[in-house]
Amino acid sequence: MGVLESIDRLDREFLRAVYELADKRAKSNISFAEVRTKVGHSEDEAEQACDFWTDRGIVEWTSLGHIALTHLGLRRAQRLAERGWRPPIPF
Repeated sequence: MGVLESIDRLDREFLRAVYELADKRAKSNISFAEVRTKVGHSEDEAEQACDFWTDRGIVEWTSLGHIALTHLGLRRAQRLAERGWRPPIPF
């Protein structure tokens, strides 16, 4: 598995955990530590995935140690959930 594939998988796992812990709602504060525990990755890996999604406006930091899905993030997560959390098929 290549580096990009593993990053994509981790990013999807992170977003899925946020989506599920937020009860599939935008703007629902959840603990970053709880997300990290749910995905079962190191703190560095979880922070990398969080940075990936915050840079894209999908997740936002709401307070110290807490994050939430944005409305855009909710739509993205819903689309991925509909596809069974599989990555898009490359052309």
